[in-house]
Amino acid sequence: MFKHSIALTAVGAVMLATTAMAQTSAPPSNAPSTAPSAPAPAVERAKPPENNLAGQGKWRASKVMGVDIYGPDKKKVGDVTEVLFDKTGKVEMVTVGVGGFLGIGSKDVAIPFEQVTWSDEPMVAPAPPPAPAPSGGSGSMGGTASAPPAAAPAPRGPMMYPDHGVINMTKEQLTEAPAVTYASR
Repeated sequence: MFKHSIALTAVGAVMLATTAMAQTSAPPSNAPSTAPSAPAPAVERAKPPENNLAGQGKWRASKVMGVDIYGPDKKKVGDVTEVLFDKTGKVEMVTVGVGGFLGIGSKDVAIPFEQVTWSDEPMVAPAPPPAPAPSGGSGSMGGTASAPPAAAPAPRGPMMYPDHGVINMTKEQLTEAPAVTYASR
């Protein structure tokens, strides 16, 4: 039995050696060779687009949907519900959802993309009017109470979508505008 195992091992080793020899390159033949030809020109290949698009001025349509839209009075009039583009890929319009409550009873109004002023900076809310000074009393507290200053918003990194958009239409004008209708397909 021991001799049988040794024989099988020897046969296996020989088989592996012959396959390894068969894979080595053969020596060049003595056939007449032609004159060396010029190297083939390098084929220019299209460079694939860079995968990291952050900070390159590109926006993701899925992130633009939902962006708040403000009117000229800095009041929110709606938010982007769709991004519409033509067959060449150029963005033509955005639709803004207006009216309704929690999406019920709202309608989409189409606005040409060029008529929206997009901003990467957060919308600054108008400052509330100052509170009236307390009247009467001897005022044993002496001094005035003031609210701490509002903290500045943290700087944004490349987000690939705008913070908000501003249009020259009020909420009332958008509510009166015709709703977008889509093909039934």
